[in-house]
Amino acid sequence: MDQRLPQSRVSPRFTLGLVALAIFVGAVDLTVASAVLPKIMLDLRVSLDTELNRAAWVVSAYLLAYTISMTFMGRLSDLLGRRMVYLVSLGVFIAGSVVVAAAPGLEVLVFGRAVQAFGAGAMVPVSMALVSDIFPPAGRAAALGFIGAVDTAGWMVGHLYGGVLMRAFDDWRLLFWVNLPIGLVALALTWWALRDVPQRRAPGSFDWQGALLISASLTALNLGLAAGAELGASDFYGERAGPPPYALPLVLLALALLAAFVWWERRATYPLVDLALFRDRGAAAACAVNALLGFALALAITNVPLFVNTRLLLFESADPDVLRRAAWDAGWLLSALTLTMAAAAFPGGALAGRLGDRLVTLGGLGLAATGFGLMSRWSADVPYAVMVLHMVLAGAGLGLVLAPAADAVIRVAPEDRRGAVSAIVIALRLVGMTVGVAVLTLWGVQRQDALRRAGAGDPLAASEPARFLMDVAARVIGETFLFGVVALACGLLIALAMRATRSLHS
Repeated sequence: MDQRLPQSRVSPRFTLGLVALAIFVGAVDLTVASAVLPKIMLDLRVSLDTELNRAAWVVSAYLLAYTISMTFMGRLSDLLGRRMVYLVSLGVFIAGSVVVAAAPGLEVLVFGRAVQAFGAGAMVPVSMALVSDIFPPAGRAAALGFIGAVDTAGWMVGHLYGGVLMRAFDDWRLLFWVNLPIGLVALALTWWALRDVPQRRAPGSFDWQGALLISASLTALNLGLAAGAELGASDFYGERAGPPPYALPLVLLALALLAAFVWWERRATYPLVDLALFRDRGAAAACAVNALLGFALALAITNVPLFVNTRLLLFESADPDVLRRAAWDAGWLLSALTLTMAAAAFPGGALAGRLGDRLVTLGGLGLAATGFGLMSRWSADVPYAVMVLHMVLAGAGLGLVLAPAADAVIRVAPEDRRGAVSAIVIALRLVGMTVGVAVLTLWGVQRQDALRRAGAGDPLAASEPARFLMDVAARVIGETFLFGVVALACGLLIALAMRATRSLHS
């Protein structure tokens, strides 16, 4: 197979760096809006009290379009060629960024965010397939791990990136205007780097019916699970109703559409997803591990800022700068997890090339479960240094898993299916993240209310209400980290089904 690798005068590592830059910028924009949403609402005259549900689409539209585009743009790259699809996707992201930066109102901004996300989401599987094309088997896992780490790190440093730029310039539009020069430079350099790489085109046609079914299923799932966020619509100290009545029907509709998608794919001549992939025990196990990895990541992404913001707002509410401090502290603390993940991903891929996917995955999941277990014991007054140590352990474990969990799936795919299969890897992580946030919201909010009511007679509630509320928050956050421990433990059991060794010719 090495003899058939596309040849280029440009180093594959240089090409990897170029595509990683664009992926990082697109991934950052997945979460950057959350840091500046209040400022966006103020500038666009959207009410903070009554129109938060409309403004939430600034974030939700990006996540939804990002996930959906992954499901079929990888397959389009199989059919049309990696270079063209990648460059078009990057161009779409740049165009969407301009629309967002110049948006006169909320509706235009949400539309621009969806356009941005469609291009950004498409770049990830296309890039992973491209890397699989240009790197030899021995170096492929490490390169895939790097892309996975860059994409995942981008999701989690977006809030910090937005906070830093807002603190320096106080202009949310600048966050999106800066994508224009970065994107244009990346577009020109990537075209140059790939100009003489042969572009393979797989035979067959595009499965439009399958694309529509899986897109509809993901849309219903995201809308149904995200409905749990409406639990927080009432007063922070008041009673909350259960999920809205449309949440469960949407989730059931998503499952029905998924079943229809599977039924169609088994009969399609050129299916969007070759279900034979899941008959490979190792690949199917790795798919489940990727979903559980996303679930655990979502808990860390949401719990750490929640813990920091709650503690500062309760104990230092008199500080007029407390909100900016909370955003800054949450951002740099999360970087202990994300930067460690990025640092561990490359050696994770290298180790997988030597020791096999299963052993490295088991070791990484075990280390991550240990980190999450320690995080579940955070008390109301836990020092930042201790939090950083625990997140470094969790991040190192998760980073080690990124490459082997991706490579174990992509490796079994034929060359003309790598784009589609690469999309499955990241989409599964995003679906896992969606489920993780839903579990945190649906369970955590109700649990917090129950503990507050149960502790109404606690003398601490009257003498030190801030301490009482923080103790409740720390307990709930600790318990949700235990969900992550359980998910990672399940991943350990599932990972036993992965191959113990990997072929040098895979």
